[in-house]
Amino acid sequence: MGEEGLYSGKYAWRIDNFSEMAASECSSEVFTVGGCNWKVLLYPKGNKTDDYLSIYLEVADAATLPDGWCRDAEFTFALLNPCNGVDSMKKMGGRNTFKVREINWGYNKYVPLIELHDHGRGYLVNDTIVVEVKITLFEVVPSVEVSTQMSMLESYFSTFSENFVATGSLPLLNGSASDKQMTELASENPSSDDIEKAKHSLIECLSDLFKLNMRDRLCSAISILSHAQVGLSPGQQRAIEAFKANFDDFLCDFLTFEQDNSDFELQKVVKDQIYFKMKKNHETHLSYKKSLEDMAKEREDLNRKLKELNCREAQLISNWETLMNESKDMKLRYMNQEKKLAEADEKKKIAEERMSRSTRAWSDLKKEFL
Repeated sequence: MGEEGLYSGKYAWRIDNFSEMAASECSSEVFTVGGCNWKVLLYPKGNKTDDYLSIYLEVADAATLPDGWCRDAEFTFALLNPCNGVDSMKKMGGRNTFKVREINWGYNKYVPLIELHDHGRGYLVNDTIVVEVKITLFEVVPSVEVSTQMSMLESYFSTFSENFVATGSLPLLNGSASDKQMTELASENPSSDDIEKAKHSLIECLSDLFKLNMRDRLCSAISILSHAQVGLSPGQQRAIEAFKANFDDFLCDFLTFEQDNSDFELQKVVKDQIYFKMKKNHETHLSYKKSLEDMAKEREDLNRKLKELNCREAQLISNWETLMNESKDMKLRYMNQEKKLAEADEKKKIAEERMSRSTRAWSDLKKEFL
């Protein structure tokens, strides 16, 4: 059986725009495992080497810790797939005792840069990399009290809910994403039926341009109506001609809007996903808090029972000690009594011998006179 750790935890560091990171040391946010503060150090272009990604685990608050501190920890680094955050691509780990002269430990040659940038391996996807570190603590000096950890967690999660803000919603664009140019009809003189259909399509497009295939229908309607000789008022003809002259700009603006609006909707969906994950974490926090409160009550009951048990134990030991003392006294009295018995036995033998002599003289006297 392996040695059992005090605490275990993990932290995932997602780095977007990895290629834009400075070549020198970069560090993650400070994170907590087992009540201890840590951070990950990364050298995108290597540390004391030019061909490898270098990575280290560091005690984040080493400068503020008291003399004699140490943290015996086992840790493992892994590169995760940025798309699903599950598949481990590269693992490496070890065990080290962190102390004042050794506040960080890791690998100068974690992964070759040529291997890191190989898209086929999946380490770096869309210029994003995810580094995960798992930590198991075996010893912490000075030890971190549970009450201290709970106070820190309570402090953080008390402000965590402030991140939950109501998010509005915008209607999704339902238009086709394909880019089609205006199509010209072969006929220079469309029929009255075609003109009526084109007018109807134009009215629908003006009502809601973002419906499915509306852009294509608008192109067709403008093309037909621009060649119509009848069925349009002079004002309608002028509006059609003016709109047709600026149709390319309109279509470009519309496609730009559609693209930007789609990107907005995508970013909003991503934000909502993160929001609900945060909300789930908050609910999990409340569950953990409730469990710890239940454990505190259970510990209180156990402490009360332990106190009663200790009292009973103390009383039993006290009675046992009294019994031992009484036994010692009885043993001493027994030994003294044995001596007295031996002395009495000796006296008895002497008395019996004397009595025997006296009995013989008494018998002789009776024999002579009776």
